Amino acid sequence: MESFGEALRRLRGDLSIRGLARRANCSPSYISALEFGKNIPSSAVVSALDAALGAGGELIRLHDMEVGPTERREALGLIGVVLGGVSGALPATDGLERIRMLVERRLGGPDLGFWEEVAWEHAHGVGAHPATDGIGRLSADVLALETALTHVKGNPPAWARVRTRLLYLLAYALGSAGREHESRHWWAAARRAAVAAGDDMRAFVAAQEAIQALYEKRPLTLVLSRAGQALADDRPSVARARALGARAHAKVLLGDLAAAYADLDEQARVFDRLPSEVTGDAASAEGWPVTRLLHSRSLVYTLAGHPGAAAAQAEAVAAYPPGAVRPVAQIRMHEAMSAIRGGEVVAGLAHAERALTVAQSAGYSHYVGQLATMVADQAPAGHEALHSFRDRVAGLRGGMS
Repeated sequence: MESFGEALRRLRGDLSIRGLARRANCSPSYISALEFGKNIPSSAVVSALDAALGAGGELIRLHDMEVGPTERREALGLIGVVLGGVSGALPATDGLERIRMLVERRLGGPDLGFWEEVAWEHAHGVGAHPATDGIGRLSADVLALETALTHVKGNPPAWARVRTRLLYLLAYALGSAGREHESRHWWAAARRAAVAAGDDMRAFVAAQEAIQALYEKRPLTLVLSRAGQALADDRPSVARARALGARAHAKVLLGDLAAAYADLDEQARVFDRLPSEVTGDAASAEGWPVTRLLHSRSLVYTLAGHPGAAAAQAEAVAAYPPGAVRPVAQIRMHEAMSAIRGGEVVAGLAHAERALTVAQSAGYSHYVGQLATMVADQAPAGHEALHSFRDRVAGLRGGMS
């Protein structure tokens, strides 16, 4: 039986490869590779070649008949890559991924349930491990999903939601690792993806970006804008709870204590109306347990110098389960700020340094590092204990980011 490449050469006749390339809007080298059976053309390319040669559908029929055996040949070649054969210049993981894509294509396209589970696992891993550990895996899955989406017709909301989740989780992980510039680009991508994912996902992305923007010292007007987008819908949601916390934080930095406290009160009311599966989810980046409510209050009260700050800090620490190293270290930073404000500069800096040491054992956290900077900013300029503390913070960032 004549192969697709042989039929292409026959039908081309006296027409040069360059001439056919111009007619079909393909590169000459690609057409040459097709004639020698070295590439699998897409349906769009086959249709363009068939039309350019006036083949009346002959190339399309041959392609449809041959695609199975051709994919098998490609898979056999990829197995050589995986096993380190002559074509082993590619990494084994690349070969395996391409084999998986072939399988998905033959099974009728990518599986939505599988990708929803991938996003779910990343949502659970992004806060449980050091941010730097997950960036590589998240990046690989973002790339794999984008490849898979080329085989999904249109832009169904369910697929848009999976894409948005992976993009915002990557943005979050990059920011948590201190890679702020890269993080901003991925937040922009997540916002664009969320347009097709539904209003709730748009609000969720906006709220999470508002929180991270505060720790990256982005303009407070931007923080308030993102929080405002998330608060457009007044129904109780994780996005609304997060956005209220971000806005309260921004308001206290602007000196509007009354507005900050009002947002904390509204945040507590939202928490009371959230479903139990959300408030009971302490393991996922998409849950909102009571620890996050108490954390918000501890931070805002600390920054405001509220008389209830010490009690809020103690309640927040007590709410965390054993092993919650990084979030507890953040509350310890709140305590250190309060101590310094109360005139106990040396004790406050020492308390913060102990928290840094503990946090470092669980991997670098940009949030802890930024809070340590805020602690230092509370101390009187020129204090002898301050210089060594700032060196400690700088060393932590340099060694862990």
